[in-house]
Amino acid sequence: MSKVESSPQKNGSSTFQKVLDVIEFVGNKFPSPFILFSLLGLAVLIISAIFDGASGTYIGKGGKLVEVKILSLLNADGFRYIITSMVKNFINFPPLGLVVVMMLAMGLAEATGFVSALVRKILGGVPSWAITATIFLIGINGNLASDAAMVFVPAAAAAVYASMGKNPILGMSIAFAATAAGFSANFIPAGTDALIAGITQTAIGNVAATANSPVHPLINYYLMSSSVIVLTVVGTFVAEKVVAPRLEKIEMKKIVEGETEDHRITPEEIKGLKYAGWTALVYIILLMVLMIPESGLLRDPKTHQLLPKSPFLDGIIPILFLLFFSIGTAFGIGKGVIKKESDIPKFLSQGLAGSLSFIVTAFAAAQFVAWFNKANIATVVAIKGAKFLQALDFTGVTLVVSLILLAAFVDLFVISGSAKWLVLAPVFVPMFGLLGYEPALTQAAYRIGESSVNSVTPLNYYVPVMLGIMSRYIKDDKIGMGTLMATQIPYALGFLISWTLWLLLFMALNIPLGPGANIFIK
Repeated sequence: MSKVESSPQKNGSSTFQKVLDVIEFVGNKFPSPFILFSLLGLAVLIISAIFDGASGTYIGKGGKLVEVKILSLLNADGFRYIITSMVKNFINFPPLGLVVVMMLAMGLAEATGFVSALVRKILGGVPSWAITATIFLIGINGNLASDAAMVFVPAAAAAVYASMGKNPILGMSIAFAATAAGFSANFIPAGTDALIAGITQTAIGNVAATANSPVHPLINYYLMSSSVIVLTVVGTFVAEKVVAPRLEKIEMKKIVEGETEDHRITPEEIKGLKYAGWTALVYIILLMVLMIPESGLLRDPKTHQLLPKSPFLDGIIPILFLLFFSIGTAFGIGKGVIKKESDIPKFLSQGLAGSLSFIVTAFAAAQFVAWFNKANIATVVAIKGAKFLQALDFTGVTLVVSLILLAAFVDLFVISGSAKWLVLAPVFVPMFGLLGYEPALTQAAYRIGESSVNSVTPLNYYVPVMLGIMSRYIKDDKIGMGTLMATQIPYALGFLISWTLWLLLFMALNIPLGPGANIFIK
């Protein structure tokens, strides 16, 4: 691969690619991620002071009017908050624990050569599009593990692509788009479905039209399950035709842990894979013993269910850690690279070393996110946006598309899907209901807009994780946020357009969005 260009490409590429070139060029001129999030945090402090006291109101639980005001952090109370919460903000930063734990296990699996050997054994000769589609299918359905998939799947996909001699950043970009932008789609209902439906339930009683409307975790299931196929097809096309050509210009580091120049499987690796295979089988059987019986330890102790909440879902990260730790260790023993117990922590530390750049960035990102939420800027922006759209008095398809775009816009400022819906649901569920639309449609429109742009908002907790993965593989340390955004914007646009059209097709054909959940109120 040739050296990365220092300016936008001047070739015969398409207009869209040229736009992405500019975005990448400008974005990569930004400061390092640590400095960038530090500057964003400073901007939050200034904005909170300028707009101190600005407020917005929305209808909360029980129909009560809730007022939210922007709070200045440039005063005595704000100073005390900043000083006393700094360590807590960092420790409680959602991706921190996920990344460190998973990188330990992934580091062991990569450093022993397990990932490389497994990929070369299974995927040799498989066409590129099939691998891409498989990652999309896995990543989109990864929301079953909630945010954990945004750490595990991109890291694994990058390692898989590197082991195949392909661009690891392409693998990471595919997986991040799948897990973040495709977050709302799924074959198997997840905790998010129950959470969002619960909020919708609180808003249906505000008007008589929706008071008896069906609201349950599966009201969007037909739409969201079929969307997995739509997004996989669209995402695969975008990856192969738009993103992959862009990344050909990036020069990778020549030496990557766990990667081998020779793609043939050695006898030692075959032995290691056998050890790993038997270990995985035993692990899965043990997992089934803990999951299948009604009284299984990994089921909810009260409901005895796995969905929507259970120790299995809450403990998915430790479960994945133990899986990769076990098979990585077994492979290392079989291959002969782990000869004594002291070799294991050495391989584990290699994985942790790969996450150090993320940990540094996470400290600044954690403060920025915490200050942004503390100042209530995000909530006021959401309230103002909802009222602006309400004042436009749109109807029909125009209203649906407008809600999708509003949800996408607000997602650039508020990453929590439930937090946004708490503000928007009391406004839009009654509004749509008075126009003859079921809450299922309102919720679906919101989820499409909220999900599609998850991977392009700088407020996404896992953007620093992706930048950390990139730094592990990319040779040029000047490449950063711009390159990441230029790879994610095509996916976001592709998902937003195709997903919107898919919903409009459901509307045109009056296809139920889920069990008992129609488009129109009967």
